Amino acid sequence: MFKNDLTKKFSSGTIITHWLTAVLILALFPMGKYMSDIETAEKMGLIKIHVVLGIIVFVMTIIRSWLFFKAPRPEDLKTGSSFNDKLVIWIHNAFYFLLFGISISGIGTMILGGYGEALINGNPNIILNKYEVMPLKGHEIMSLIMMILLVMHIVGVVKHYLLTKENTLRRIF
Repeated sequence: MFKNDLTKKFSSGTIITHWLTAVLILALFPMGKYMSDIETAEKMGLIKIHVVLGIIVFVMTIIRSWLFFKAPRPEDLKTGSSFNDKLVIWIHNAFYFLLFGISISGIGTMILGGYGEALINGNPNIILNKYEVMPLKGHEIMSLIMMILLVMHIVGVVKHYLLTKENTLRRIF
């Protein structure tokens, strides 16, 4: 059985951005799902919070992307399966693309859906019907894909621990 070198850790910047982003995503997703089912006037305060937290995630993603290329990082984990090794890399890379896509579609939603103007003016009547805001649908779909990948990521960590008895979390703590 292949053993990974778990003594090498990600940079402290990568670790901080990883966990901060994870916590924010775990707050943003249910908030977004909740907001999709309530009236616009009722969710103005939540929209402000969602926007601020989303902007923080976007900035953290930019920083983490820069760190991906500039900061030292450990080798990719090996699982003993070529398919799983490629899947791990694919999922990690998909997170970056999805985070950028979700952020850009969120910005598009703010602009094209009237959310930004409504927040500035305090007038929720400016906001378009959610079915009229094209970037919002993409935002929702990418967010759902993100949650599916997050579950796969967590299952992968647990599976790796159970099969190899390696605590891979040491690299990112």
